[in-house]
Amino acid sequence: MNETQKLKQLMENTTSEMEKLGYSKSSMKHYHEVWNRYLKYTVDTDINWHDMEQFLFELYGISSDANLLTRYQRGAIRAMNVLVYYAEFKKIYIRFPLSKPLNVQTPFDSVLLAFVAMLKDSGYANSTIHTHERVIIRFLQFIRDNDVKSVNDISTANITSFLLGITGHRGKVSYELGSLRKFFGYIYRNGLHNNDLTLFVPASNKLRSREHLPSVWSTNDVQSILQCIDTGNPIGKRDYAMILLAIKLGLRGSDIKSLMFHNIDWDKETITVVQTKTKEPVALPLFEDVGMALIDYLRNGRPVSDQPYIFLALRAPYNPLPSNNHLHQVLNKYINRSGILVTADKSHGMHSMRHTLATRLLKQGTPLPVISAILGHRDSTTTAEYIRVDVEQLRLCTLDLEVLS
Repeated sequence: MNETQKLKQLMENTTSEMEKLGYSKSSMKHYHEVWNRYLKYTVDTDINWHDMEQFLFELYGISSDANLLTRYQRGAIRAMNVLVYYAEFKKIYIRFPLSKPLNVQTPFDSVLLAFVAMLKDSGYANSTIHTHERVIIRFLQFIRDNDVKSVNDISTANITSFLLGITGHRGKVSYELGSLRKFFGYIYRNGLHNNDLTLFVPASNKLRSREHLPSVWSTNDVQSILQCIDTGNPIGKRDYAMILLAIKLGLRGSDIKSLMFHNIDWDKETITVVQTKTKEPVALPLFEDVGMALIDYLRNGRPVSDQPYIFLALRAPYNPLPSNNHLHQVLNKYINRSGILVTADKSHGMHSMRHTLATRLLKQGTPLPVISAILGHRDSTTTAEYIRVDVEQLRLCTLDLEVLS
């Protein structure tokens, strides 16, 4: 059963429960309108509230800090909350206080809050904090459902079962390992667990059926993705410019969202940013096609706004794109339209465009330090992880570096 079929089945089961509870036909019609829009929107591999929040933001203009919501917006939140709650508990709580998105709590909330506070005090980027928090919330919900009463009772069997559950849903494990390791180190250092559970988290992704290599798109794939973007409307103009920044310059999604007018020097034809992830500055050339795409969006697609950010939501109040939006859905919408087959072991987020750029530069004979500078890495070791897909070219590049030294 593919993901769309799973979602459809969930919606059918939820509808049956609503009928038993006596929901009116008009209410269920509205719910189905929202759910069907979500089916067309999502490319996620599992029920994911983060993805649903982004859906509500993009299509209904609902942000996490919104205070006054219209009846239309509250109805959309209610429809998604009912779906999430039924997926979690196989029932519908008919008296939902649904003015805000549902947040399923755990008995470990105080530990979670302290962990997140530690990350903030340590200077982690907001996007990194959000990723760690999202993984640990899911893990804490998992151990709660397995009758774990205390953080100190977390066992190695819990860790194994959780990771195997992820591989069952997605066929792979990725960033969760780092988040778990960070959390287990925190609870051990603070005396909340007797053992250092980081020792029981795989140091690398041993659970995959084969070694994971960074995903790289062929030139034809990249062209197919770009060609299926409808640049005749504001959304297409914005998305085309953002995706081109990733493809041609290797910018991370966080840096694309954070791009401001002062970062672009049109006279010198450069883009200079301080990277959100590394806090390191990087200067990149403003290629003609990238510049033209930005100009087209700014003149013909961007809402009139005093915001300093270049890329905005296209619904009032035209806020900047939120920090928890990794632009994954933006890219995957066009991957799906292009008809490109994406296998379970292939990464297909915005980061895959950085991999593609690094590989293309390597094949052109670009020295490794230059590639590191373009991608904004602190050292060439990180870059080598991106470009393991072409070992022979990497060896040649290493020889060139030895000559330069």
